[in-house]
Amino acid sequence: MKQLIFLLGITVLGFQSHAQKALNGTLEYTASISLPDTNIVLKSWHVHVLTNDTIVRVETETQLGIQVYIRHMELKKAYLLLDYDGNKFAIQTDLEENHKRDTMAPEYTVKRTWKSKTISGIKCRKYIVRDKNQAEGYDCWFAKKIENKYLEVYPEVKGLAVDYYLPSPDGLIHYELTRLDLTPVDRNLFGVPSDYKRLTFEEFVNMISQ
Repeated sequence: MKQLIFLLGITVLGFQSHAQKALNGTLEYTASISLPDTNIVLKSWHVHVLTNDTIVRVETETQLGIQVYIRHMELKKAYLLLDYDGNKFAIQTDLEENHKRDTMAPEYTVKRTWKSKTISGIKCRKYIVRDKNQAEGYDCWFAKKIENKYLEVYPEVKGLAVDYYLPSPDGLIHYELTRLDLTPVDRNLFGVPSDYKRLTFEEFVNMISQ
C-alpha cells in the first residue's frame, strides 16, 4: 500500500497561467533515473501529456500499469483514475484548497541563463536549478513560447518544462521531451469514465486501510 500512496503522490502537478502560446495536442516525455555521476540508466518510463488548452490528461507508466491524471485548469479540480483490487476509482483533488495549504517555501533556487537551443522543435531557454542543500545544480530547459500550465514544474519559470530534473525517493529523475504532436486530442479522453467511482483522497485511503 505504501507504494500505491507514493504513486498517487508523484502525480500531483501544479498550475498557473501566463499569456503565451496555446497548446492543443500531445507532449511525449521520456523519464529516467541514472546511477549517480554515470550515464548508466537504472530504469526509464514514458509520460504522455495530452491537452486541449483547458484540460490536461497525464498518462504515466508505472509498475501498477498506466496511471491517468486529469486536471481541469479552469475548474481547479483534478482526478486520478485508478484500478485497485478489481474496482475503478476517480480520486478527486481540489487544487485551489491544496494551493492554500501549500505554504512551504521552495527548497531550491532557479537561475536563468542566456543560453538557448531547440528541443523537439521547441525553442528553449536554459535555467540552472540548485537544491539548497547541494553545491552544484542541474541544467533544465524551458520553452520560450509555451506556458507552464500544462505540466508545471518550477513555477518560478513561465515556460513549459521541456528537459528537466526532479528529485525523488528513488533518485534524481530526468524528464526529456521526445515528441510534440499537434494533432487535436479526442475530447472523450478528458472526461471521467462513468464506471469510475468518484471519491476524495482521504476517503480512498480510509477505504483501503479498513
